[in-house]
Amino acid sequence: MKTWSIVLLVLVGLALIGTASAAGIIVKINPVQAGAGTPVTIPVLVSGASGLGAMDLTMTYDPAVLKFSKVETGDLSTNGLAEGKELQPGTAKVSFADTNGISSDGILLKVTFDVIGTSGASTNLGLSGRGYGLDLKDMPTTAQGATISVGQAKGSPLDPGIAIGAVAVIGLLVVMRKNRK
Repeated sequence: MKTWSIVLLVLVGLALIGTASAAGIIVKINPVQAGAGTPVTIPVLVSGASGLGAMDLTMTYDPAVLKFSKVETGDLSTNGLAEGKELQPGTAKVSFADTNGISSDGILLKVTFDVIGTSGASTNLGLSGRGYGLDLKDMPTTAQGATISVGQAKGSPLDPGIAIGAVAVIGLLVVMRKNRK
């Protein structure tokens, strides 16, 4: 019985080690509220990176809500290059490489979309891909997408904050003018 306990303990330990190493890099997008008719830049976050040299990502979305525009390297990249292209409406491919490698957590990429959906629309921004080390070997990668919701464009004439501010300023001017007389 004691031998089985030791074997079971060793197997559990190996399973935990395998699970920890399989987690690898996590690439994710947080939910975003975007203004209708405006561009939105979405940070692609990475955590658990150690010697990340390159990454290929595929992004999927509702083409009635978003249209891919461009991609740029994020704050983590010191010597990187990012390229992207909309393969077809609703699918964009983004690639990244950095000759110095990425070994910390933060913003890996900044992906910009044109928001073509109307206020109230939303889309799941699906994310899948793989990472590669500086040695070009596969790195276990987990990707997590998020929902992109469309609201009113900031600064539009219908923006309630601007309307309330305008009324307050006009009221203040009227009061100041009356007090001057």
